[in-house]
Amino acid sequence: MDNEFPNFAALRTAKAENIDYRIVVRRGARTGNAIVMAPHGGKIEPRTSLITETIAGRDLDMYCFEGLMPESNRELHITSRNFDEESALELLRTKSTVVAVHGRHDRDDPSAVYMGGKDAALISEIAGRLQEAGFKTKKDDHPFPGIHDLNIVNRGLTGKGAQLEVPFSLRQRLGNELELLEKFCGAVRKAIEIFDARNGSIVS
Repeated sequence: MDNEFPNFAALRTAKAENIDYRIVVRRGARTGNAIVMAPHGGKIEPRTSLITETIAGRDLDMYCFEGLMPESNRELHITSRNFDEESALELLRTKSTVVAVHGRHDRDDPSAVYMGGKDAALISEIAGRLQEAGFKTKKDDHPFPGIHDLNIVNRGLTGKGAQLEVPFSLRQRLGNELELLEKFCGAVRKAIEIFDARNGSIVS
């Protein structure tokens, strides 16, 4: 987007926290190295906060940057490689398993979750669990690779993470169908927990 803010400092100068936007940080009951994020949550990319919160549940750490304005919340969109809000970066300094939830336009594919980020193993784990649960995923040949080093999803301890671009139609369904939401988010959470445990980073 040509008119988006170049970084968080510019956004903070122009907009008011807790009026135009808010930052939500929720620490999970489990001490571990996993976090789920929605850097374009609230009304910016609708239902990405809901998906993020449901994936995190009570166990995993969660971060959402949320648009609150009555309209034109796309103004608050900071592209992922420029997203440098300090509390997000501070959280990421302690996390090795990072998952970011985004929303995309349907275009000609209203059902597939486009998988991006630099952590190929985590991406494969999530994609596999989503497919087992009946959801479509696509890992290649889409416009959201998420492999830039400065992409917020790749700024954890390992320098790599997994990015989910969820189409609008699927987000609508997830918002309206609780059972489907729980199936989707449960699959992603299971993948995160398996991946984190395999890497020895979850401590009960």
